[in-house]
Amino acid sequence: MYFLGLDGGGTGCRAALCDDTGRRLGEGRAGPANIATDYDMARANILAACSQAIAGVCPPSAVRAVLGVAGANLSGAGQQLAASMPFAHLRVVQDIVISVRGALHNDDGIVAALGTGSVFARQLDGEIRSVGGWGLRLGDEGSGAWIGRAILMRATRALDGLVAATPLLATLCGEMGGGPGIVSFSLHATPADYAALVPRVLAARNDPAAHAVLEAARAEIRALIAHLQPDGARLPVCWLGGLGPTLALPDWPVRTPLGTAVDGALWMAQEEKEWPI
Repeated sequence: MYFLGLDGGGTGCRAALCDDTGRRLGEGRAGPANIATDYDMARANILAACSQAIAGVCPPSAVRAVLGVAGANLSGAGQQLAASMPFAHLRVVQDIVISVRGALHNDDGIVAALGTGSVFARQLDGEIRSVGGWGLRLGDEGSGAWIGRAILMRATRALDGLVAATPLLATLCGEMGGGPGIVSFSLHATPADYAALVPRVLAARNDPAAHAVLEAARAEIRALIAHLQPDGARLPVCWLGGLGPTLALPDWPVRTPLGTAVDGALWMAQEEKEWPI
């Protein structure tokens, strides 16, 4: 029997195949894999990454797979995806679950996953509890998409004279064609489009507008982690994702992740005792 793990997020997905000794036999990569926002594209990318990982090694019927994908907790798409996959045994879970297992294995702690979106989770006595992960329209506090949207919201407030027009805001307004251009962008922008603005914000972190947005992001992150901390405890925090280390807070002990989300999915695939068919 072979084991496959996949980490599917809003920016891309990665898959890996191993044998029963844990030896890596193949890997695959593909594009975005949020099954709640674009199911058909996500499924195609998930299949592509999985096919690359198992190519030339074994047939899908010899694989036990755990797929951690963004959006699995927000719709019935997780069950739909599971029913459409070719593997012998399969479990589809929210991507934060495999991030927690990869970072902490079976230990207690908190994971702050900050990328295009955001989600936070605590593992305590073997139980995982998550908060956030509701998508940009309803949450994703402190994420890349949230920061990108926030800087444009601040730009519109500058156009209205409610806040100062800082150099960063003036540059963004000029590049996007002023207020009409920003509105036009917002009508079609995906979370990844908003997140693409984050490097500009980070590069201008001393700009008053950038500083205000980044501090607001950190305040949101701080509140969510504090909510997950047990009474009287200070669990260590693993900072994951493209923005995790950048936005890490000094409020709690920092723990280095034991592995990646793909590692977590592989460990789950190998440890799972009862497989839903």
